[in-house]
Amino acid sequence: MQNKNLKQKRVGIALASLAAAAMFAAAVPATQVFASDDETAIQAADLPLIEVSMQDAAPLETIKKKIIELKAEADEDIDLDAIDISASQMDLQGFDRSRTGIQTVTARLSLSEDSETADKSLGYSFIQNATVQMVKSTAPQLKLKANAVTVNNGDAWNASSYISYINDDSGILPALVVEGNVDMEEDGDYRVTYTAVDTEGKTATASLKVSVRTPEEVIKAREEAERIAAEEAAAEAERLAQEQREKEEAERRAAEEAAEAERAAQLAAQAQAEADPAAAAASAYAITGSSDNPYYGGWSNCAYGAWQLAHDLSGVNLPSWGYAGTWLYSAQASGYATGYAPAAGSIAVYSGHVAYVSAVNGDQVYIMEGGYNGGYNERWVSKDYIYGQSLQGYIYLP
Repeated sequence: MQNKNLKQKRVGIALASLAAAAMFAAAVPATQVFASDDETAIQAADLPLIEVSMQDAAPLETIKKKIIELKAEADEDIDLDAIDISASQMDLQGFDRSRTGIQTVTARLSLSEDSETADKSLGYSFIQNATVQMVKSTAPQLKLKANAVTVNNGDAWNASSYISYINDDSGILPALVVEGNVDMEEDGDYRVTYTAVDTEGKTATASLKVSVRTPEEVIKAREEAERIAAEEAAAEAERLAQEQREKEEAERRAAEEAAEAERAAQLAAQAQAEADPAAAAASAYAITGSSDNPYYGGWSNCAYGAWQLAHDLSGVNLPSWGYAGTWLYSAQASGYATGYAPAAGSIAVYSGHVAYVSAVNGDQVYIMEGGYNGGYNERWVSKDYIYGQSLQGYIYLP
C-alpha cells in the first residue's frame, strides 16, 4: 500500500510540474542521475520520463516531440494538431546522448504553428524539466520525415514516401503497419499512424498529419471552366428562346395572312355569287348520295364528298383512291391528267383534303366539299391553298 501511495504521489507531482512549467522564469539546474537506488534518482522519477534509444538517430527530436505531447496532454489550451513540432525550437540542457541511464534535463521550448496555417511562433514558450532514460534497445526504429505534410488533391497517396528511416538491430527490417485513411479526392485533415513491429513483437510508432488541399491554380481553372460553361449555357438558352420567339412571330403572321386571305375569299365569294350565275347554280346544289360511293362516313368525309360531287356534277365515277392526300398520285397512276392550274369541274387535292372545283375567278376557286366542320360546305378560297392545307395539284375530270 505504501508503494502504491508513493506511485500516485509521483504521478501527481509530474502532472503538477507540467501545469507550472510555463511560469518558470529561468532554467532549473540539471541533475544527472546514473544510479537508480539513491535519493536523486527518486526525485528524478517524479519528473516526466522520456525513454530514448541509444540507436535513435535524432534523440533531440524525440525528446522535443515527447515533451510537447506531454505538455498538450496537461494543458487543454494547447491543440497538438495546430503545432508544427519539427519547426518548434528547443534548447536542451543537461543531456548526454552518449551515456546510458537516467538523466534530468531542462528544456526551453518555443512552439510554432502548423505550416498549413503559418510558419511562425504561436507566442507560447515554456521551460520543462524532464527525466530522460537512455537505453540500449533492440526495438525497431521508426522516424518520419515530418510530423505533418500537405498534399495536392488528386495526387496518389504513398504512405511509405514519408518515412525517413526504419531499421532493427537484428538486421531484419521490421514489418510496417500503416493505419488511417487518406481520401485524396476530398480536401481535409487526416491522421496516419505508422507501426514498426520486429520479430520479437516489439513496436515503434509514429504519427503523421496529412492535409489534403486543392491547389489554388486548379481551383481557379475549375471556377473559370464553370464560368465559361455557365455563359455558354446562358447564350444557348437565349438563342433557343430567340428562335422560339421568331417561330411564334412567324406563326402569328401566317395566321393573320391566312385569316386575311379567308376574309378576301369570302368577299370574293360574295361578289361571285352576285355576278356569276354558274357559281350561284352550283351553290344551289342539292346534297344527294349514291350507293356506288366507295367511301364511308358520308359528308363528314372529304373523300366521300369529292367522289360524290364528281359523280353528281361531272358524271364521273372515280376509282377508290384511299386517303385524300394520296389522290393526286393515285390519279396520275390511273391515267388522269393533273396540273397546278385550277379548272371548273376538277378535283383540288391538298396535303390532307380533297374538294370539287365548280368555278374559277382569277386567283380564287369555288370549292364544294365534305368534311368541313363535320359536313357539307361551299366557299371561295385561294387557288393555291386553303387555311392549314397546302395545294398538291388539280385532277382534271374527263
